[in-house]
Amino acid sequence: MTNSKSSDATRISSALTNSVRIVLVGTTHPGNIGSSARAMKVMGFHELSLVAPRSFPAAAATAMASGADDLLRSARVVESLEEAIVDCAMVFGTTARDRHLQWPMLSPRDAALAVENAFAEGTVALVFGREQGGLTNAELDLCQRVIRIPTDPDYTSLNLAQAVQICVYELRSRIGSKSKHTHGGGDRDGIATAMELDMLHHHLMESMVKVGYFDPTNPRLLARRLRRLLNSSSLRQSEVQILRGYLTAVDHKLAGG
Repeated sequence: MTNSKSSDATRISSALTNSVRIVLVGTTHPGNIGSSARAMKVMGFHELSLVAPRSFPAAAATAMASGADDLLRSARVVESLEEAIVDCAMVFGTTARDRHLQWPMLSPRDAALAVENAFAEGTVALVFGREQGGLTNAELDLCQRVIRIPTDPDYTSLNLAQAVQICVYELRSRIGSKSKHTHGGGDRDGIATAMELDMLHHHLMESMVKVGYFDPTNPRLLARRLRRLLNSSSLRQSEVQILRGYLTAVDHKLAGG
């Protein structure tokens, strides 16, 4: 006879792992895609998205997947990061280097806790950049949280699949220690999705141009700073609707309505 508590925990664990999407951006070597798929599968994660991989499908990816080739077959291949995360409630980007605009950094363990808290809102994406250069600033701007894996400061180089393995291990450890969450069980007024925040960002920028606050010919860092502000705010969907409603009223007034 199957223990009911054990069965419930298994179902919840499966629901959690199925709601985490690993996104690899601009992967150069197909072997790294296969190794990342293997890292995912051994921890129970199955949703893989590939953004503009240089070579895929490829025999090298299948060979390095070592039995996780089912993840390769089901992987979604898209042309942009926006496409890969359009339906995600929360997006975590990874970086190994300092940026001109500093972000609050989460360790993989702290990120696992944040993923657990965001799970009830919908799909969560973990985004990994190119082997040599990582994510661009524009791509990182699409993420609400940023993960940095602690390494020796004298040698920070991590293989892509190693980085994926560390992050999914921490997620698996966190999921294994908790069983109280059920997908979609949160407040109906959920956290704003990446797409909703992106639309709010564009609306704000358009309004700033109309009132003369923002000069597109001399943008500086305003657009990036505003996007970072929105992404770090944990705005609810109702709050985004309030802001967009206000901006629509401003636009109507400026048009002489």
